[in-house]
Amino acid sequence: MAPILPVGSHIAVIAPASRFVPDRLEQGLNLLRDWGYTPHVFDGVSDPVRNFAAPDSVRLAHLVRAFQDPQYDAIWAIRGGYGVTRFIDDVPWDTLTAKPLLGFSDLTPLLDVATRQIGATCVHAPVIHSLPSHDDASLAWLRALLTGATREPLRGDTWVGGDATGPLVGGNLCMLASTCGTSSQLDATGCIVVLEDVGEPAYRIDRMLQQLASAGVFNGVAGVALGTFTGCAAPEGQGWDIDDVLRDHLSRLGVPVLAGLPIGHGAANHAFVVRSQGVLANGTLRIGVSDGPVVA
Repeated sequence: MAPILPVGSHIAVIAPASRFVPDRLEQGLNLLRDWGYTPHVFDGVSDPVRNFAAPDSVRLAHLVRAFQDPQYDAIWAIRGGYGVTRFIDDVPWDTLTAKPLLGFSDLTPLLDVATRQIGATCVHAPVIHSLPSHDDASLAWLRALLTGATREPLRGDTWVGGDATGPLVGGNLCMLASTCGTSSQLDATGCIVVLEDVGEPAYRIDRMLQQLASAGVFNGVAGVALGTFTGCAAPEGQGWDIDDVLRDHLSRLGVPVLAGLPIGHGAANHAFVVRSQGVLANGTLRIGVSDGPVVA
C-alpha cells in the first residue's frame, strides 16, 4: 500500500478547535520527531479566546494556509474539543490543494467535508495532544497506516450478523449530530458508519442517535462499526447500560453491527482513512482495503 505520510514529511501543526496544554503538545511533537517527521507549529495557535485556541478567524486562516502552502506535506491538529463548526462554512475549498489532514473528535465533520470537497486523504487519527496517551498498539497501527505497512483486521463483538462493504465514514457521534440540518451533514449512503463518543450521559447518546435517524443519516447505510463510548454510563442501579441504548437504535437498521472496536477517546484509538473502503465480516473490520478516499 502506498504511504500516506512518508518518513521525512513536513507537517503543518494547527489548533482548529480548543485550547491545549503546551506540555502535552510538546510530548506529541517529540513522538512525531522520533518517527522521522518534521512538525511546524504555526505562530498564534495559542492565543486563546474563551475555550478556543485562538479566534475563529485565526484558526480558519491557519487551516487555509496549511492547505495552500506547498512546503507542508500534511496537516495535523493539536487538539479537538470544540470549534471547527464555527468556521467550516467559510472554508474556501476551491482555493485549497488536497493533502492529508489528521485528527478526530471535533474534526469529524471537517475530515469528511475535506475528503468530499477536494479529495484530501483525511485520517481519523489521534490528535497530537493525545498521541502520548494512546496505547502502543494504536501508535504502531498509526505508523503502519501512514507508512503503507500491512495491518491486521480489528476484532469486535458482533451485535447484528452479516457482511458489509463500503467506505468508512463518521467518527464522533456528538459532532455528527451537531451537523444535522447543515451543509456538513453526513451522507452515509452505502457506507459503513463508525461511531464513538466520550463523556456523554446515556440519555444524550440516545438523543443523538435519534437525531441522526430522524435526519436520515442512517438511510441506506451498509453497516455500523462501534468504537468506544468512554464515560457514557447509564444512571447507576437502573438495570440497563449504554450498550442497551446503542442496540435499541442500531438493531432497527437491518444492517450488520460490530461493536467494541478500538476506536475512540480511550487508550485504544486505531486510525482509519475517511471514505477508504472497509469490510465488516466474521466479527472483524478490515480497514483500508484501498488507502485512498472513495468519493462519489
